[in-house]
Amino acid sequence: MTTEWTRVGAFFKPERLFLLAVVTLLFFLFPVSVEAALPEGMVPAALIRWPERNAKYAILVDKSSQKVLVYNTRDLSKPVRTYRCSTGENKGPKKRQNDKKTPEGIYFFTGAFEKQDLTPIYGTKAFPVDYPNELDLIEGKDGYGIWFHGTNKPLKPFDTNGCIALENGNIDTLANYIEINNTPAVISSRVEMVDRVALERERLALELLIEGWRSAWEGKQIDEYMKFYAESFQAENQDRHAWREHKEKLAEKYSWISVDIENLRLIRHDGTVLALFHQRYKSPFFDSRGIKRLYLRKNSEEWKIVGEYFTALDEKAVAYTAKPPDPAAVIRGLVGDWGKAWESQDIRAYMSFYDKTFRSRGMNVKEWRRHRQDLNRKYHTVRVGIRDLKIDLLDNSTARAVFVQDYRADDYEDYGIKELLLIKRGGHWKIKQEDWKALERNPG
Repeated sequence: MTTEWTRVGAFFKPERLFLLAVVTLLFFLFPVSVEAALPEGMVPAALIRWPERNAKYAILVDKSSQKVLVYNTRDLSKPVRTYRCSTGENKGPKKRQNDKKTPEGIYFFTGAFEKQDLTPIYGTKAFPVDYPNELDLIEGKDGYGIWFHGTNKPLKPFDTNGCIALENGNIDTLANYIEINNTPAVISSRVEMVDRVALERERLALELLIEGWRSAWEGKQIDEYMKFYAESFQAENQDRHAWREHKEKLAEKYSWISVDIENLRLIRHDGTVLALFHQRYKSPFFDSRGIKRLYLRKNSEEWKIVGEYFTALDEKAVAYTAKPPDPAAVIRGLVGDWGKAWESQDIRAYMSFYDKTFRSRGMNVKEWRRHRQDLNRKYHTVRVGIRDLKIDLLDNSTARAVFVQDYRADDYEDYGIKELLLIKRGGHWKIKQEDWKALERNPG
């Protein structure tokens, strides 16, 4: 984007707004023959609106067919690449940590790891996504550490703990289509296809809705503005009632409000649409720019906003670019992957999380490795439950991770508080110390 903000409303001048309304009505009254209008066939329902000044490609995952489809957002007639993949061994959308299900929804890639950063089980490349996103958290979903990654073993359908795994050669080429924090990954039980006319109808209707929402907000028409929000709406720890009170106070406080939006993207998964755009909000004493996310769902026949989130950008920021990874999020993912490596009894992958200066229970890193190898020989199956994870950043290179650990191995089990002391070594977090305190397991 440029430093000049273009109001979406400028496009919707009165005469154009009237024309769009008429065109939309005609679409519904006089449907166009798919065969006549769409000789090239169906298109993905997910990509409703994607302006040119954005990532050129979008990635769709069809869990039913175990395929990753790459679409050029300028030409939705067919995918430019199709890859075999493997998703979670249990079907359905992910809801809980360790349920071995792959999430379903609209996500964005948040980082990239090369072979030298990874344990062998993740192949040659890995790309984390932002699960759980804001909508997932509203719905009470948890878990973390969902990646697109390669694999060091033959690819089998429905064979991961929840990640999306591809053959190493395919993850290497998929990397060419990914822009961090810009390329969407829409993960579905089955990719929905629609005809172009239906997609165009949806786009027009949603554009009119977003403009109506913007105009009511800018005009301080609070009654009209709140009609765009669902009864179940949540944002910034506020429900619909609190949100209304907040907006009413601002409308009374400021003599005028200006709301400009640009670069509107509309992405659908199942019955949810994400409206993603740059927003500039101005009032007599306040000026902010940033990224707005509106999550919409249909209430009967009307789209309603169920969630709203804003991320401020620096005044000098001119593009939606990748932010440095949040250390707490990185450590959260590391703990999840450490648990997976422990469960898989892959000693090489497991020990890659430990620093060379590691000490625990009087053992150094070499003695710890031998201790774990002995346990792997003793037990055939290992399950490591991790919950209530809390990350405490002590300084720029030291952190503490504390969580409740539920360990089960064949006929042995223990339950308690695990504390990991981590240090940042060469740009990567490593476990320096590990402490354990047993707890009494609650009945049932």
